[in-house]
Amino acid sequence: STQQATRAIEIMSGGDDWCTIESDPGVFTSMLEDLGVEGVELQELWSLDDDSLAQLGSQVYGLIFLFQWQNDDKNNNGPNDSADERKPLDEDAIPPNLFFAHQVTTNACATQAILSVLFNTQQLVQEQEDENETDKVSLGPTLSEFRSFTAEFPPLLKGEAIRSSEEIKKIHNSFSRQDAFMTEGKVHIPTGDEEAFHFVAYVPVNNVVYELDGLQSGPIVVGDVVVPDANAMDDDDKDGPPSSMIPSWISVARRAIQNRMQTMGEAAIKFNLMAVTQDARIAARMQGDAVALSEMEAKRHQWKVENERRRHNYVPLCITLLQELAKLGQLTSLQQEAQERVAAKRAAKKG
Repeated sequence: STQQATRAIEIMSGGDDWCTIESDPGVFTSMLEDLGVEGVELQELWSLDDDSLAQLGSQVYGLIFLFQWQNDDKNNNGPNDSADERKPLDEDAIPPNLFFAHQVTTNACATQAILSVLFNTQQLVQEQEDENETDKVSLGPTLSEFRSFTAEFPPLLKGEAIRSSEEIKKIHNSFSRQDAFMTEGKVHIPTGDEEAFHFVAYVPVNNVVYELDGLQSGPIVVGDVVVPDANAMDDDDKDGPPSSMIPSWISVARRAIQNRMQTMGEAAIKFNLMAVTQDARIAARMQGDAVALSEMEAKRHQWKVENERRRHNYVPLCITLLQELAKLGQLTSLQQEAQERVAAKRAAKKG
């Protein structure tokens, strides 16, 4: 809508100090752990087929969809946005237990989308835990207090509360990439020629799937969840194909995401989809699957290494290498060779 586009342009040209962070499950899982969340991780989805969705397990709390934002109603809002089924709910029609916040700050849409999933997951809000302390599933004190404090706020104030949270912003910004040409206190302002990306969340609440987009005026009802009757399932159904192991609400969200992708044209290849799930290590421990647990711990270790590299400032190393190459008299020739390779690649593309 025009309102959504206007708000997006205002936000993306704003002067706040939230940085852009990489869309990566390791980044977001580590960020949640730093916020005190327990028993939750993000998994990247490369496909929406039944096999891929079934591998997520039964405890899937929400989906996070990243797409290229364009100043175009059709591409941003999905099909039939003017129709009733795509119309955002009015503020007074938002269910009282549905957390929805307007996005009022630049670069925070990923964090806000993930928070929207967490704050709408009753299992996390109620802070259930297993007898084993390592299997605890919880929002943690920081986010529990935040959700409780903002529970009665309207969407705009919820968004302002997210922007004003120094703790959330500090942890979000801790995953920023080092930039040799940016100094503390300065924020890059995107130009109209640059690509901008936006995150939205899909969550089930009260057997209804909602699309939560902070640039919209309210949550959008995607569809109702048909809850299968467990008593009506025979043994063959319970041990059946992957589709029978996919939570019912995900099938509703999948259709909405696929419909949205169909409207994007060339931009449809520039998207990312992640699932917010229960930490897979919990199920592995419960099942006594030592092999799977070992693989998951190795993945966590790799995430830790990658995050340390993201946070490391490599600029001094690069400058030192250039200085040494200059001392050896090799810098000029290497620069010329690099320019020739670039020119050759450009010529090949034109040919």
